[in-house]
Amino acid sequence: MKLIARIIVLALLFAFVFPAVVPGVSIHGGLWPQGIVCGVIFVGVSFLVGLLAVLFTIGTLGIGYFLLVFLQMFIPAVTLQLMASWFPNHLTVSSWESAIVAGLCIWLVNFVFSRLGSSSNSSN
Repeated sequence: MKLIARIIVLALLFAFVFPAVVPGVSIHGGLWPQGIVCGVIFVGVSFLVGLLAVLFTIGTLGIGYFLLVFLQMFIPAVTLQLMASWFPNHLTVSSWESAIVAGLCIWLVNFVFSRLGSSSNSSN
């Protein structure tokens, strides 16, 4: 259920928030089906980036974990750039600055939802 909610929130971000807030990030279509497709693709690419982060942490014997903790806000920006280069018919990211601003928006939304989820789990 959390995965579906995350895909829907990402689709709303891609379809409505990014065109209004971040001028360099745009999807090619509306909420349905392109926004949902971008949300699914972003979740998949995020999974791959997470695997690479785990391999980086293991490869550096844990030292790379500190770098990942300090740079965790910029991981969605890298994910957006990868997604735009792998799937150019779904998403366009014009510059790294646009990717960083959009990535910070995604990170903030994920941070808020993780805090809401952890507070609702602790009260049960």
